[in-house]
Formats: sequence, structure tokens, C-alpha cells
Amino acid sequence: MHWDEFVSAAQAISWVAYFGTADSDGRPHVSAVAPGFSPGTMWIATRPGSKKFRNLRLNSSVAFYWPVGSSGPGELAAWGHATIHESQESRDRIWDGGYLSFDLSQFFGPRESADVAFAEIAVSRARLLGPDFQARVWTPEVRG
Repeated sequence: MHWDEFVSAAQAISWVAYFGTADSDGRPHVSAVAPGFSPGTMWIATRPGSKKFRNLRLNSSVAFYWPVGSSGPGELAAWGHATIHESQESRDRIWDGGYLSFDLSQFFGPRESADVAFAEIAVSRARLLGPDFQARVWTPEVRG
């Protein structure tokens, strides 16, 4: 699978995905996020006080899952490692970068707000299990 096929599948399924993190003891936590995409990378916005953000500080390993619908390309999941961006300079760059496809100010207030932080996820693997039960996989080695 190519990266653009992964992104198209994610967008066809839902603009929301389930986002899995774990704390330093390995206890899992799942929340809903609206991920954005750039080549080989996914982005999320969150509040610095959220459980998912606190978990990212302790453990950068993450997973995404898009719910299976009655129509669509199938079951989609991705795994990777997150880098936190919370400085005002980083927030400005990401806010203006167009990585996320929704109006950030509707959820987080003005761009100067300290109540928003971003995570950049280097995707290490994505898997689409189609209706034919054939798995298609993207890894950084399979570019496109």
C-alpha cells in the first residue's frame, strides 16, 4: 500500500479515529481524535492536561484505529511514535501548517492559547484489511 492510499482510506472511513496510548506502567487509554496527515506522519491536537497528552510524555508509542462501517475500504489501523510540540513557536508553525483539517480555534480558542499542544506521529506501520480480508500494509520502507 502507498501512503496516499492509507490517507484516502482513513478519510473515507471517518474524520475521527480512536487513539491509543499507554502510561509508564503500560495501562492503556483510548480516546477519539481527528488526525491530520503529511507524508509518513500523522498529527493530532490535544489539551496539555488531557490523559492522552500526559501518557505521551511518559510513553511515545501510539496506535490508531478507524471504526469499520457498513461501506468503505475496510478496517484500518496504524502504529507509531509521537513527538510532542508545545512551545508557542511550534504551535504557531503547526497551526499554520494546515496539517489538521478542522478549525482549531473552534476547539482550542485563539492560536495564542496555551491550552493546545500537538503531537507529531512518525508512522511505523499501517494496515488496511479490506472487505476481501486481504491485508495491505504501509511501512516507511514502502514509500509512495
